[in-house]
Amino acid sequence: GINAEYGGMSDAVEGANYNDLRYLFDEAGFVMEHLETRDYLEVVIRKVEQLKYKQQFLDQYLEGAERLSTSQLDAVLLLAGDQVNCVVESLTRQLTLQITNQELRLSHADKYLLENSNLYLCKQSNSLLFNQLFDVLEQLPDLERGWAFKLYRKSDKDIKPNISLSAQIVPTTSAQIVPKCNVIPNMYHKMDFNMSFRELCDWIIKSKTITNVLMALEALETWQLYNKQILSKPVHMSEANFDVIFNCIKRCQWYEKLPNNLRDLRLSAIYRKMTISQFVTKEKQQSKFISIDCKEECRKPFALLLEDVKLRFHFRHPCIKNCNLPGKCGFILKTIPSNGGLRQLELCTEEEDYCNESIHFHKEVRAENMHVYFSQCVSAGQSVGIFLYSLSWLEFLHSENYVQIRNRYISEERFWVWSRFCVLYKLNDN
Repeated sequence: GINAEYGGMSDAVEGANYNDLRYLFDEAGFVMEHLETRDYLEVVIRKVEQLKYKQQFLDQYLEGAERLSTSQLDAVLLLAGDQVNCVVESLTRQLTLQITNQELRLSHADKYLLENSNLYLCKQSNSLLFNQLFDVLEQLPDLERGWAFKLYRKSDKDIKPNISLSAQIVPTTSAQIVPKCNVIPNMYHKMDFNMSFRELCDWIIKSKTITNVLMALEALETWQLYNKQILSKPVHMSEANFDVIFNCIKRCQWYEKLPNNLRDLRLSAIYRKMTISQFVTKEKQQSKFISIDCKEECRKPFALLLEDVKLRFHFRHPCIKNCNLPGKCGFILKTIPSNGGLRQLELCTEEEDYCNESIHFHKEVRAENMHVYFSQCVSAGQSVGIFLYSLSWLEFLHSENYVQIRNRYISEERFWVWSRFCVLYKLNDN
C-alpha cells in the first residue's frame, strides 16, 4: 500500500539530513494536494519525530516562507501538530532578525501560519515565547496592527486545529470551510522573458504555476510586451504562432473552457483581432468558472495598486440557496502592504470589513478560487474593444528594482470608462 511504499523511501533517509527530509516533505505535500491523501505525509512526519528533528527542520524550511504554497503551509501546520511552539519560535526568530535591518513586514505565509496556529496552546505552555512573538508584532506598521490585535484576541480561545491528520478529506460544505490564505494567488508571478517562442510553449505546458487559460494567455502577452518595451526586441506573432500556442494550452491538464460572457474579450490591444472565443463555452453550456466584474470603474490599475483601496463585487455563490441578510451577496478585495513595490490583493473575510457596506460576505467564497485580471476598455477603430490586461506575471513591476519602469507604466495608464478589475472564479472546488 501507499504507507509501505513511502515508508521504504522514508527508511532510506539515514540521520537528520535536512535536504533529504525536505525532498520527502515537499513530495508529501504534493501528494496531499493532488491525490487527496495524507498517508505519505503521516509517514514523513513520523520520520521527523523519530529523529527528534522537528524544530531544526522547521527553522530551515520556514526561511523565506513567502515562497511556500498554501498546501505546503498546511503541511507545516500538520507537522507541528500540538507542538505549535515550533512554528511560533521559528517565525519569531525570523521576524526579530527582520526588524534589525528594516521595517517589519509580514508575508502572506507568516500571516497564514499564525492565523491557523493554536496560539492559545502557545500562551498556556510557553508564555515567554508568546510574549516575545507579540513584542515583535508591536513593531508592525500602523496599518497592520489591527490584524495583530485580532490575532491576540483570538489567542484567548482554545481553537481546534483547522487541519488534522486524522481528518478525512471530504468535499467542503458551508459548515466545513477550511480557512485558506486570503491573498489572491495569481498576482506578481515571475517568468523568464528570455525564452524563445518554442521555449515559451514548452514552459506553458509544464508550468506548475499556471492554473487556467487566462493565466496562460497573460503569460504570452506579458512575454511579448516585455520583449518589446523592456528588451527592445519586438516579437512578431503570426497566426501560425497563435495556433501553436493555443494548441499547447488545450493540451494542459488544467485546461477548462471559460464562461461564455468572455467570448468578446480580446487577447491584447496589440493583437486587436485576436479574441479568446475558442476558449469559451457555447452559449448554453455550463462553465466551471464565472466572471465577476468589480462595481467600480478604474482607469489606472497600477496606480490603484499603490494605494489603500477596496474593490467591491456582487456575487452569490451557488451553495447559497436562500439568503435573507441585508444588502447584496458579494465580497470585497482590499490592497495590503507587501515586500514589493505594488500592493497585494486580499479577500476580506471579517465582519468588520463589511460594516457600512451595501454587500455582505459568505464564507463559501474562497480566495484560492479567484483569478484577478483587468478588463481594459479602449478604442478599436470605430468601436470600443475589451482587452485582457495582464496582472499575473508582473513580478518585474512589483520589484523595487523596477521603480522607474513601473512609474512609466503608471504615467501611461489612461483607460476609458468601463475599464475595471474582474475576478475569474472557479466554482467546482467548493
